[in-house]
Amino acid sequence: MTFANSMPKAALRALIELTGQPELDLAVLATLRDALEYRLEKIDEALEALERKYGMSFAEFEAQGRAQQLPNQFSYEVEQDYFEWDSLVTRKRKLQEFAEWLI
Repeated sequence: MTFANSMPKAALRALIELTGQPELDLAVLATLRDALEYRLEKIDEALEALERKYGMSFAEFEAQGRAQQLPNQFSYEVEQDYFEWDSLVTRKRKLQEFAEWLI
């Protein structure tokens, strides 16, 4: 059984129509690239919001945290922001690595 045989025909047609690619493998690749681009844009938006909120990059935020120089450093909000920020930076790095495979 091939990949094309395991997908509903409507999904195959949609992939080809949405991407404008005549072949399924090219349509899937284009869809993956679009999805990665979209996810990276959303991550960048979230990262920029945190950078604006704290007026610094994640590296600076983390360094100030290690030096215990962040205001309200141990508050729930700051700790949650740290975990979210760290997660976003990690996820962005992984997605960028994956995007390199698709080039």
